[in-house]
Amino acid sequence: MRGDIVYRVYGAHEGRDKDVFFGAFRTAAEAEAEIKKLRATEMYGESWAQRYHDKGFVIREAIVETDFEIPSLPRPRDKYVARTSPKPNRPGTWNSTVVEVCRRSASGELEKICEYERNYAMLQTFEPFRQGGRELALISRSYTKTAVLALATGEVIAEEPDEYYDQEQMKPGAGFCPVGFYVPDWWDVNDGSIIPGSEHWDADDEWPNGDFGFVWGCHWGDDSSWKVQHLDLSRVLEGVIARDERFGYVELATSGYRSPCIPPPPTTAPPFPPPHFIQVSKYSGRCSVTFAVEMAFDLGTGKSERWQRTGDPFG
Repeated sequence: MRGDIVYRVYGAHEGRDKDVFFGAFRTAAEAEAEIKKLRATEMYGESWAQRYHDKGFVIREAIVETDFEIPSLPRPRDKYVARTSPKPNRPGTWNSTVVEVCRRSASGELEKICEYERNYAMLQTFEPFRQGGRELALISRSYTKTAVLALATGEVIAEEPDEYYDQEQMKPGAGFCPVGFYVPDWWDVNDGSIIPGSEHWDADDEWPNGDFGFVWGCHWGDDSSWKVQHLDLSRVLEGVIARDERFGYVELATSGYRSPCIPPPPTTAPPFPPPHFIQVSKYSGRCSVTFAVEMAFDLGTGKSERWQRTGDPFG
């Protein structure tokens, strides 16, 4: 973090105005180890270092000028599990689901943290994430409501309002029904190869930070495909979740995905990948998201009634 010293490695060459940067390292020993690897590199049977960096390699200290710290591993997605069991309700109504939230130890054992009840089947409605130093989770206790659970205390700290749910009839109204959630983790976008204090470090490398996410699901009566909406999580500590349809009527291609946090257990060990149908990125301050979507075409005309590209793509 700010004020720390990192060690930058550069390669020098006769007649070259600027030395070539080969990375920043947290210790001098790590920088020396990198130089050793570079010196041992060969190309076409000759020394690569001698050919392109004939004046050798140097280590230069630099001061970190950001407060950002790379988040620890494992990611929340790899640490938490939501075990479920059905709870029957009165005849003619849906079963509820009892959800036990557990923390996974390094040995794979599960420690129960808390419990809550959802008034429908679980689907994929559990997504652990972090925001600053806090570990939270997106959950859905009611069929048409998104909530945020504090994993340190087991308390619900934010939840969407009740206006879309009929508590008397235990049926939804016109609200959006969550099926699954995704909050991009820093390690979903970055690989840790660039550290604060690197010559190439900038604000893009400090993103994402857990202040936004995605919910996919459907409006009541429109469950032939899953649509996606944006979640503003920047004010969850104040009890506020904001959701909007800024992407329009987007039908996600979610086939094959199952949350690794919800039984049955995944067939592979952590780290678990994020949903394959949502990818986020940031470049030069501009945040982007790419969705894998379902698109139906008329086989005769080759046109899609719902999806039409309009305007000049180069304009």
